[in-house]
Amino acid sequence: MASLPGSGNPRQIEQLLNDMFPADWLRETASAVGCVQRQRKVDPVTFFWVLVLGFGVGVQRSLASLRRAYETVAGETLVPSAFYDRFHPKLLAFLRACLTRGIDELVAHTSLALGEKLQGFKDVVVADGTILRLHDQLAPVFPGARHLAELKIHLVSGITTNTKTIRLYPGKTAEIQTLRVGAWVRDCILLFDLGYFKYQLFSRIRRNGGHFVSRLKDSANPTIVRVLRTHRGAVRDLTGQRLRDILPGLQREVLDVEVAVTFRRRVYRGRTTPATERFRLVGVRDPETGAYHCYLTDLSPEQLRAEDVAQLYRARWSIELLFKELKRLYQLDVITSAAPVVVEALVLTALLTLVVSHRILNHLRSLVPAQAARFTPLRWAEVFTAATIRLLPQVLAVAGVTDDPFWVMLFMMQEAPDPNLTRDRLLDPWTQPQPLDG
Repeated sequence: MASLPGSGNPRQIEQLLNDMFPADWLRETASAVGCVQRQRKVDPVTFFWVLVLGFGVGVQRSLASLRRAYETVAGETLVPSAFYDRFHPKLLAFLRACLTRGIDELVAHTSLALGEKLQGFKDVVVADGTILRLHDQLAPVFPGARHLAELKIHLVSGITTNTKTIRLYPGKTAEIQTLRVGAWVRDCILLFDLGYFKYQLFSRIRRNGGHFVSRLKDSANPTIVRVLRTHRGAVRDLTGQRLRDILPGLQREVLDVEVAVTFRRRVYRGRTTPATERFRLVGVRDPETGAYHCYLTDLSPEQLRAEDVAQLYRARWSIELLFKELKRLYQLDVITSAAPVVVEALVLTALLTLVVSHRILNHLRSLVPAQAARFTPLRWAEVFTAATIRLLPQVLAVAGVTDDPFWVMLFMMQEAPDPNLTRDRLLDPWTQPQPLDG
């Protein structure tokens, strides 16, 4: 049998994760943010990895099962309240620090690069949000738009650099209010769905040296000021016309024009000022329906052909796959707690699991670069989820967390008995216990 790539170290995945989150760093960070005051039975290293490789992949779906998983791995018996008390605001600070470090590690070990058509750009960045329905009792903290209580996870993700910015908002928060434009957009191409369609936003991106591609709103009706692609034969002069006036009778396969849009800039010192800007509008005709898929961008024809603009926009689907991965495989849709801190902790846990999973994925891709494209995220997530039951104890072993060989029996003997001593049981009148032989 052919040897595995990098098989010289049989514990390379476990070591990789310990390099990503060293045991000393986890303990020091937990202490620095006040997550632990002193060494007790709840060890931050064991607690962290049981969260990320246990609850994060759905092996445990409740705090009770999570406590049992911790006890099994740590070889410690915990009073339930001692475990549940770990879920407090300082745990959130600890998990956020871990998420920041994890993203930095992910960025430092990226395995993708932009192709030839996008040479000169730093990255393609996708922004979007997803909604989680929460327990109705959380409505005062996380008011929703469609349900009483909702949480919005807003994610800005770099496709090749793996940069990620993650923020949590109440569900009714508009998407346009969740994106903060700054110097970070320089030389990046940002892809937006209609929830972010706002000329003010596009203007700010341009002023900060970035670029964008967005679907065009049905209500948008800009004025065409210049045709950027010439067509053979006698064609209509579109200059000076409004887009919605010419689209119904247009026959060309590709529309590539410059348009003028008017809007009001953000309030400054209590006043808003009108503004006019020019952007590029690309329309690609659907061969089946005959309708045009229209996109607004500031990329010039020299930077990207019209057909490539439409093709690039499809890369926005990558963030939908991330949300699908988070919800379907990392259990974001099964958080039933009515405690705000528990909800935020488990959401951060799912995000950490995603980051850890993609760090391993990048490593595997780097071992076989010729086959890297075959390691698709959703298929990988299913493989990762299945492997965590074996991965968790091995990661802890590399971290120096050892187990007691007698602990499993002791744990079972303690947890298995029903704590209700007076409960009637179905078989009590008909059976009696027998001692074991030998």
